[in-house]
Amino acid sequence: MTDTLFADISEWQPTIDDSYPYKWLSIRSNDGTYRDRNFAHNWNIARSWLDSGRLRGLVVYCVYRRNWRDVLATHRQMQGENRPDVVSMVDVESWGGQITGDNSDSINRLVWGISDWRGPHIHGRPRRVIGYLNPHDAHIWPTRPPIGFVVPSYGSRPRFTAGTRDLAAQMIAYQYTDGQGYGNGLPEGYGTVRCDMNAANGYDPEQLRAATGIDQAARSPAR
Repeated sequence: MTDTLFADISEWQPTIDDSYPYKWLSIRSNDGTYRDRNFAHNWNIARSWLDSGRLRGLVVYCVYRRNWRDVLATHRQMQGENRPDVVSMVDVESWGGQITGDNSDSINRLVWGISDWRGPHIHGRPRRVIGYLNPHDAHIWPTRPPIGFVVPSYGSRPRFTAGTRDLAAQMIAYQYTDGQGYGNGLPEGYGTVRCDMNAANGYDPEQLRAATGIDQAARSPAR
């Protein structure tokens, strides 16, 4: 089975256009309270593609900062609606030492806050929320909820130590390149755009919907 590929874009790339070929897409909404300048355009285009079936799923991600309540409020406000075919992702990184120590409590509050907005929990698990975490940054988020993860590892599949075996089990996709030549034959972006690219962990587009909770959301009333 060919893994589902999808790009990860923000204001650091051109706004999305018709050259985009994949069935899934990931776009940034906010870094803390900073609002991505390209979000409105990317969000409107992505919604139209979801409506037409051109996209089968959309990830909207926010970058974790310690003021998690403000991050959550900004993330929600920028979308304005809770679409059942959209998944939130909490991007947790050290950013060169900006984030240190165990941030599990505030990150998990952000995850559960997004889940409360997305809809009822599924068997006690957060709903339509995933995480982004490098195994090298696992010490920032050592206590993690039962969600799926996108794990970066440029040039090869991620390697996990004894302390991150649970992260390996929860990985639903890995980020294999930043667009700078790590793809080993996989695309480095789309069209003329070079960007972060992700490969789902053995999931086709429909299976990725199920893995991220979209299919359950489609069977439940949106809030």
